[in-house]
Amino acid sequence: MIPLIVIDAKTDRCAAIGTFLSSLGVYRVITSSSPGVTISRNITSGPGVVIAVREEGQDGLVFVRHLREQKIELPAIILAAAYEPEAFRIAVENRAEYLVMAGVPETWYPVLSLLVEKALALRRLQDEAATLAKKLNLVGSVTRHDVLNQLTAVSGYTELLEMVVTDPTMKSYVEKERFALDKIRRQFQFAKDYQNLGTEPPVWQSVSSVIRRARDITPVKEVTVTDSSGSAAILADPMVEKAVAQLLDNAARHGGKVTEIRISVRDEETGGLLIVEDNGTGVPAADKEKIFDRGFGKRTGWGLFLVKEMLALTGMTIAETGVPGQGAQFEIHIPEESFRKDGKAAA
Repeated sequence: MIPLIVIDAKTDRCAAIGTFLSSLGVYRVITSSSPGVTISRNITSGPGVVIAVREEGQDGLVFVRHLREQKIELPAIILAAAYEPEAFRIAVENRAEYLVMAGVPETWYPVLSLLVEKALALRRLQDEAATLAKKLNLVGSVTRHDVLNQLTAVSGYTELLEMVVTDPTMKSYVEKERFALDKIRRQFQFAKDYQNLGTEPPVWQSVSSVIRRARDITPVKEVTVTDSSGSAAILADPMVEKAVAQLLDNAARHGGKVTEIRISVRDEETGGLLIVEDNGTGVPAADKEKIFDRGFGKRTGWGLFLVKEMLALTGMTIAETGVPGQGAQFEIHIPEESFRKDGKAAA
């Protein structure tokens, strides 16, 4: 049976709620008059719901917030004596349902049972999604590992062929094979990066530190990278430096004779604007929207698509706004809540 915990200082009401829920025949109800009740591990790890009362003299929200502070995602329902906007906001913020005990119990008991069912259904979906994600991650990592090992072997034999083959036609075949192997490696790297998107919560980072890490990932030779972002900080996915690194690599590879890449930040009414621009040949007007589509481009065709996906995790958008023939210019809009012009963030 599914465990439910009812916390209510009024023992008569607590017992009545417990009796009603038990009568449904699918729940094992645990009642307590103390918000200090200890929740066992088998309840937090399995299906279960905590129901806590908020009224004068007791505050179930405190108990729910304590659960969240302990990283316990147990579904919760707050039973309130009256509607309070601030209490409702806090309940939603802590991922709890909110029900006002209005009128005689018979009027709100059915709603309570529906909320319990809703909370349990959501928990089941979350557990199923977590299991599926775990399986996909395992399959993806094992497959990549095994295939890359085989690619290493094939690459070794390709190098041996290059040393012994003298016929020009055969050499051209070997070169095409090496190109194909390199493309497969890049595709697997894309798959790894894409799989890791959003697996960690966003963190505040100084833009300068992001640029520095991006340059470590993709050193652009004979290109000067000018950083004038100052002390600006952004709330972004931990992998955001890979997005900036891709923009640097894109400029160096496809921008023609690029000698300078400038990165700056501008404060706007709706947030911040991170600008990455170069002095290359720019992007043709007809391609400005296409460059962010999956498959568009000369290599894997996933570079700028991945950039767009990385930024979208924290509500950022990107657009190419440069003048063709005068260099590419990428503008990344950062939402107000994810931008600090003079923010302090760990490097």
